[in-house]
Amino acid sequence: MSKPERRKYPRVKIYYPISYVCIDEKDCVVQQNMGVVLNISQGGILIETADSVFSKYISLISVDIKENIIEIKGKVAYCKMSKTKKYRVGISFEGTHAQNIRFVKTLIRSYYYNKDEYRYSSSSERKTAVM
Repeated sequence: MSKPERRKYPRVKIYYPISYVCIDEKDCVVQQNMGVVLNISQGGILIETADSVFSKYISLISVDIKENIIEIKGKVAYCKMSKTKKYRVGISFEGTHAQNIRFVKTLIRSYYYNKDEYRYSSSSERKTAVM
């Protein structure tokens, strides 16, 4: 018997590189790194990264298909180590509904536009390109 879905918005599975900057309460950068988006919805995102995220606030940065920088701020809901010894970070978006939708649509479009590039590269090339 499966559990009923409690999320407000459905998740879309993708695999796309993303940069992040962790910010403290005084808007000072305390950490920055790269990760991979594992899934995304209108309300939030799940990323996987090599390092633990200790900050409460985070800014997510990526590039769209026209090589424009896209960014959104979020709040870290959790950070857990996976079986693969990488960290999975759940983030809820802090933008307006319109900003959240624009970021999600742009990221999903970019993923599908570049999907073949990631699909046909070898796993070692993909890891190098993403991390």
